[in-house]
Amino acid sequence: MPARTRLVKQVAAIFIVFVLGILLVQPFISTEIETYDLSNEIATNTDNTGRRLAEVDLKSVAGEIVSTKSLLGTPTIINIWYSTCEPCRRELPVLASAAAQYRDLVRFVGINIKDSASVAKEFAAQYGVEFELLLDTNGLFISELGIATAPVTLAVDAQGVIIDQVAGEMSASELDELVRGLLK
Repeated sequence: MPARTRLVKQVAAIFIVFVLGILLVQPFISTEIETYDLSNEIATNTDNTGRRLAEVDLKSVAGEIVSTKSLLGTPTIINIWYSTCEPCRRELPVLASAAAQYRDLVRFVGINIKDSASVAKEFAAQYGVEFELLLDTNGLFISELGIATAPVTLAVDAQGVIIDQVAGEMSASELDELVRGLLK
């Protein structure tokens, strides 16, 4: 048998096996396109205004356990953030400036929800942050408060009641207004 005839027979055999394979497998392949209903799946934050601050244990960047109960007694601004959050990056200098301005009246605390202690500390230092940094390593704090996005800033009175909550990046004037509302 000439080589050309053998090649044609081999190509025909491969083609027939390929077509038969497709015909045998096709009934098992779903042609339906999966769709997802996201109407209830979009990340949103629970409005905590009027609720007491969740009582959970967090970790300081030094590795010490810090209870949120220890935040009571002084009006406090709590900012929930992480280093790869672009709005968080932009508002950190605003928070650092306000913390310095109101240092004798209001306690400022940053709660990092994703980074390691070293990353959080180094990143915050780049933006002049000198206020207390805590880590929500197990996600319990944000779970208790129903916080799904960052940044979020909470204004907490001395008794531990959240008097205001702002989701998203804050400007200096918005933060100043939040602090003034906390000091009323």
